[in-house]
Amino acid sequence: MTSQPQLSGRRIQVIGVTGAGKSTFARRLGKQLSIPVCELDSLFHESRAGGALSEDDARRSIQALVESNDEWILDGNHWVQLKDVSYNIATDILWIDTPLPLTLWRVITRTIWEVLTIPGVLRRELSGNSLIAMSLRVRAKKHANWSKRVETDSRWKRLSGWYGRDSFLARVKDTLRAV
Repeated sequence: MTSQPQLSGRRIQVIGVTGAGKSTFARRLGKQLSIPVCELDSLFHESRAGGALSEDDARRSIQALVESNDEWILDGNHWVQLKDVSYNIATDILWIDTPLPLTLWRVITRTIWEVLTIPGVLRRELSGNSLIAMSLRVRAKKHANWSKRVETDSRWKRLSGWYGRDSFLARVKDTLRAV
């Protein structure tokens, strides 16, 4: 990539494959910019705290967030459910593109932790719904799709490499100091 990505505004969608570090990055960016962050997986998927919202309820919650705030960070993909809610009005779509070994390490360690702490996860991992298998299955497809979007839509920024997101956060911090 020839230029360093910069933020265009403060309606930010953070995307990446499972294990890319979206949630950690979004929280850190939200803290630096003092912008509310919504972790989409907590709305669309079951969590340790309980069941997921229905897809309609999750959409309504996100719609309320984006309509009531001029600035926001949404962490998670959910393109199908949200393309007309948040993606179309996002000023920046930040793709966290971590190397495969790092992504796999994160997915495997997360899966081990979940197997040990959440009932039913071992059954999921031994079935056709394995998080590890799914993350490998969708990675190439998403990578190809998102690479095209980076080339054709100036809102899309690819933060790649082992330290891509950390160097981006450092540049944001430097920009904020200059203001």
